[in-house]
Formats: sequence, structure tokens, C-alpha cells
Amino acid sequence: MYRLLLALVVIAFAAAACADDGRDLQAARDWQTTTTRPLPPTSAPPEQIGTTGVSLRSPEFEPGAFAPIDLTCAGANRAPALEWAGIPDDIDELVVTLSDQTNPAEPLLLWLVAGIDPSSAGLPAGALTGDAVATLNDYGQAGWGNPCIDTLGGGVRDLQFRLYLLPDASGLVAGAAGNESWDQVAASSIDSATLLVKIEGQP
Repeated sequence: MYRLLLALVVIAFAAAACADDGRDLQAARDWQTTTTRPLPPTSAPPEQIGTTGVSLRSPEFEPGAFAPIDLTCAGANRAPALEWAGIPDDIDELVVTLSDQTNPAEPLLLWLVAGIDPSSAGLPAGALTGDAVATLNDYGQAGWGNPCIDTLGGGVRDLQFRLYLLPDASGLVAGAAGNESWDQVAASSIDSATLLVKIEGQP
């Protein structure tokens, strides 16, 4: 019994000494701190085919590849040629958007073209056809939205083209408010296809 009590006293003194030995603990170093790595800036795939089988491509770049310089304001600053296939017969209008999806929580509208004939096979480079019209973008411009490499900051930017299939005419006109138009199109679309292109900003 005496030995057991002695052992308990020794353990109590040792614990007290460890709990407060007069020294301050150092803050954890950066490499000692466990953190959760942030998610990738975007989860947009290189391309996505719609549920109806509609697809969107460009003859100027492969899906998910870096954009030719001509598509940015460091070059000719023009829209690329776009091609699509698999448009169902009951579609009345096509709409194409380009948005910066680097931060999906705050997408930036760069281009919105409405009024595209669903019997067409695509859009030529830098031009609109037929009754197609361009709304305003988030730069406050009508038409192609200047994805300027020197104003986007450093790092890779993910720009996503999306082709919307509308069963009824949108009624959108040239110079309409961009984000309101985008909301209207997204709400009335029955399907869509996407195509991703990347640009690299300069710090």
C-alpha cells in the first residue's frame, strides 16, 4: 500500500512539472500546420455534350487548350469560329455565351450572341450571321468581350463557351443587358453543350 501511494505522488509531481515548467510553447511553423488544400479554381470540363447529343467545337483550338493569341486583345481580339452538331428539330433559337469560369461563384460574362438560326452549322470567325445579335457583356460592351491577358492578373483563366438550345425565340435585341439576358436564356434553355479554352494572365 505504501509503495502504491508513493508511486502516485511521484506521478502527480511529474505531471505538474510537465504542465508548467516556466517555458512558453512556440507557435507552430508553417510546415507544421495541417490545412485543407483549396479546391481547384474551376471544375469545368474541356467539353461537355448535351443530353440531346448536341456538341460544340472550334476548328481553331482543341477542347481545354490555350487560346490562339488572335482571340485576345493582345492579338486580333476576335471571336473564334464555332461549329455545332446534333441540334434537335424542335429548337427555335440558339444562343452562344462565353464566360470566365475561373471563379465559378463569380462568373464574368464576356460574350452573348442570341437569335442564331438553329439550322445553321456554326458561326464564322469574328462575325455574326443572319439575325444573330450581341448583347452587352460585363465590360459594358456590345459584342466580343476582350479577354485581355494583361488585365486578368497572373495565372491561368478558364473561359467557357456554352451553346444553349431554346424551344422558343428569346426576343433579345442587340445591346440588351448582358446578365439579365444570360439569366433569361439559361432559364428557358432545354439543353446545352460547352467548350473550354484557356488563357494565361500576366502578373
